Amino acid sequence: MKTELCLLIFIIGMFVWSCGPGERRGSEEKDEVEELKTEVIAIHDEVMPKMGQLRDYQKQLSAKAEELEAQAAESYLQAAIACEKAYEGMFEWMRQFDSTLEGMSEEEAMGYLEEQREKVVIVNEDIKEALKEAEVLLEEGDGVIK
Repeated sequence: MKTELCLLIFIIGMFVWSCGPGERRGSEEKDEVEELKTEVIAIHDEVMPKMGQLRDYQKQLSAKAEELEAQAAESYLQAAIACEKAYEGMFEWMRQFDSTLEGMSEEEAMGYLEEQREKVVIVNEDIKEALKEAEVLLEEGDGVIK
């Protein structure tokens, strides 16, 4: 848990640092790149604070699945797996995202950011869906939602 927290703080720090002021772009196209970059990061920022909750739900679901008989446990196991995949999906996206756009032309940067927006929207939706499913199951099954 302590290692995960340290890793999370490190990644957030690196992300914030990498989003700092870089080369200033002068043209409208460059402003469009910055606007798209801001949008991509905002999609990420919407669900990043929920990563701890996601991990907590995954643990609660796994524990609940262990308590139940095989057939009843299946939905809890599937929800726990969804939480784990959503959690890992966020960090996978963050590891591959290059916010510097270094060495890219305006056209390449726009293409890259469009692709990243699609990826981070999926990550965002996966997290929200996993959290919703976990909350429903844990509330119905007298879980431990905190």
